[in-house]
Amino acid sequence: MNKSKNTLIASGVIALLIVLCAVAWYKTGNTSQSATGHGETSEAKVTVAGDEKGPHGGRLYRDGDFSVEVKIFEEGVEPHLRVYGYHKDKPLKPNEINANIYIKRLDAEQNITFTPESDYLIGNEIVYEPHSFVMKINIDYQGKKYRWQWDTKEGRVTMLDSSIQSSGLELLKVEPMIFENSLELKGELKFPDNFESFITPKASGTLTKTYRTIGDKVSQGDLLATVQSQDLIRLNAERTIAHDTLRFTRQKMEQERALFQKRVSPEIDYINAKREYEEAQTRANELNSLIRSYGGSGNSVIEVRAAMSGTVLEVLGAVGANVTSSTPLFKIANTSQLFAVVNIPADKLDAINSNAKVTIKTQMPANTLEALGRIKYISDVIDPKTRTAQAFIEIPNKFNWRSGQLITAQIFENQNTKPMVVREDALQNFRDWDVVFIRVGNDFEARPLELGDKYNGFVEVKSGLKTGQIYAAGNSYLLKAELGKSGATHDH
Repeated sequence: MNKSKNTLIASGVIALLIVLCAVAWYKTGNTSQSATGHGETSEAKVTVAGDEKGPHGGRLYRDGDFSVEVKIFEEGVEPHLRVYGYHKDKPLKPNEINANIYIKRLDAEQNITFTPESDYLIGNEIVYEPHSFVMKINIDYQGKKYRWQWDTKEGRVTMLDSSIQSSGLELLKVEPMIFENSLELKGELKFPDNFESFITPKASGTLTKTYRTIGDKVSQGDLLATVQSQDLIRLNAERTIAHDTLRFTRQKMEQERALFQKRVSPEIDYINAKREYEEAQTRANELNSLIRSYGGSGNSVIEVRAAMSGTVLEVLGAVGANVTSSTPLFKIANTSQLFAVVNIPADKLDAINSNAKVTIKTQMPANTLEALGRIKYISDVIDPKTRTAQAFIEIPNKFNWRSGQLITAQIFENQNTKPMVVREDALQNFRDWDVVFIRVGNDFEARPLELGDKYNGFVEVKSGLKTGQIYAAGNSYLLKAELGKSGATHDH
């Protein structure tokens, strides 16, 4: 009897425990629902894979009978958010719910508001690529607040400073740069037509001395040689007579002027004396100028001087030889100036400004040399065979370039400042995008770019970056390789 009683008591205790557990479970569930109903956070479980999809292909978040579908819509339009509401899996009208979604990226934030459209709410901002962010979804429905969070990473790689140093990555800043559009043409160097000068004496005579030899650098006016000239002897003798005549006629003119003033001689005598003096003065001046033009230095010696600055290429006269005013004594070349002669295609002529900046490059045995030039002349004639016109570009010969050398000329058509540029080796291809990897903290993230012009190893960025951002160049392909290892996907 006691045994049956004990068994009955034990069974009653077990049944009581079961009832108490059921009551506790029931109260706990009601408490949770009550808390949600008073606006406290209800966090939907979001797993890496197997998330529930809504009827429109978006991500579906549930809380009891209420559910929300969030879709990034990008079919033929810029990516934007659409929100669909459901109660017991039946669509709600878009004006029955209010939505706000906050997006936190590596380097930016978006606070997206929504307005009703068709059977959904549409966000007011573009959700630009990559879709790599923390998304906080805030929904109000029938006075209740619902909260979910979606954390997704796309095109993102973590790399510490120590790894950056050993990988050969270069960290550069997105900056503005001046781009210069240029036309590149091949051509050759030539000396100007008047770059050479043959130096001759001004009068006949005997070459008595030379002061310069082959290879000497001379400046305009430097003394090159002297010539003993019989012509100059004759001219000096005539000048002596002319100066004597000038003194005599001056004295006679002054005497006649005094006699005329005293009314002793008639005025005509004074006028004739004055005329004779003026003629003597003209003759003396002519002889002085002629002797100076011959380079006369006295004692019948003609000084032969350089007519231009340059280098003595030849000494043609021998000391003791008889020379005339047509006998060349020296050949001098001015090699300080050159022309780069290039052929401009006819269809490019209108784009060339005569004031355009020009650089001339020539390949020397050891390195490439470059000089700035200016367009001196563009031919008015187009060659019917080549359909080009010759342009003559004047440059200083500071490298001892030589006539006939082949060159490359860059004629810059215009200059313009690009607000954002990146180095070309920073560009990688990711999901059919041209991207660079920006760095924020220890993370690198691919940013799709709209690209523009290229210049000198850099490329213009029209959109996708901000000035001042840090990006990876050099071995940036290593970052793309890391993404391949991680199996990055595009999941909306």
